[in-house]
Amino acid sequence: MTQSSSQMDYVLPNELVDGMITAGGKKSTVSIKNLILRGFYSGAILGLATCLAITVGIQSGMPFLGSVIFPFGFASIVLFGMELVTGNFALLPMATWAGRSSWKATFRNWTWVWIGNFLGTLLVAILLSISLTSGGTVEPLSAADGGKGWSIVAAKIMSLNQANVITKYESLGSTGLLLAFIRGVIANWLVCLGVTMALVSKSVPGKLLACWLPITAFQTMGMEHIVVNMFLHTAGPILGSGVPFFKVIIWNFIPVTLGNIIGGMVFIGMLFYSTHRTKMSNVLPNVHDEKLERELAAELGAR
Repeated sequence: MTQSSSQMDYVLPNELVDGMITAGGKKSTVSIKNLILRGFYSGAILGLATCLAITVGIQSGMPFLGSVIFPFGFASIVLFGMELVTGNFALLPMATWAGRSSWKATFRNWTWVWIGNFLGTLLVAILLSISLTSGGTVEPLSAADGGKGWSIVAAKIMSLNQANVITKYESLGSTGLLLAFIRGVIANWLVCLGVTMALVSKSVPGKLLACWLPITAFQTMGMEHIVVNMFLHTAGPILGSGVPFFKVIIWNFIPVTLGNIIGGMVFIGMLFYSTHRTKMSNVLPNVHDEKLERELAAELGAR
């Protein structure tokens, strides 16, 4: 019995969960060297994508357009099999619950990938800070202050750094910490939805289309993603925003990382694992019938 290309491309919900568990299990065994290297790539490409999104938003006068372009960096991470700590916040716990990993291996993965992501964003932040200020010869200025060209982009990065550490969070005290945490939850709920939707398709166009919208959504909504923040909140102080790095850690990195963990692990990992982790060995008939198997799998997966 033959199947159409669209049927072959689509991964059923229970197959999807098995794939996520397998992916998490494989990630838990990756060497520290590869976790850092792959994490480095992911941090670097998201730093570049963030700067591009800001640049396009400023030049076009439409910030949404920058958000639409931003997911190219995320898409490359998915296609190249790199390591993004926020996606791993969902995948590794699923593998642990299924007995394919352990919490020790999970935290090991999260730690080294977080470090790799940070190193990638740090390098891009340094390089772009040099580029945007022409080696320190041009002062970052907004358009309202007479800035032109790349100096406006540099000024915007500084402004975002100040706003997303001091104005939105430190100035509100404990309420600010709560807000950073909640926005971190929402951001990684959407980012991990992008990871999950990319796994639903086996084709490159399908993966790109599936992951694009959730990533655009989190960027447009102004939620807090730790790897994007690693770029913004290292580039900002380097450019001269005046925000001390210890405040970045306390008022952004810590609550946002914790929020990202909950957003990915609970609202994607735990939810999908709980509803679609279905054993089918006693349900399928002895006679091999692919169409019937897929129909049964879809019905079981939808419960």
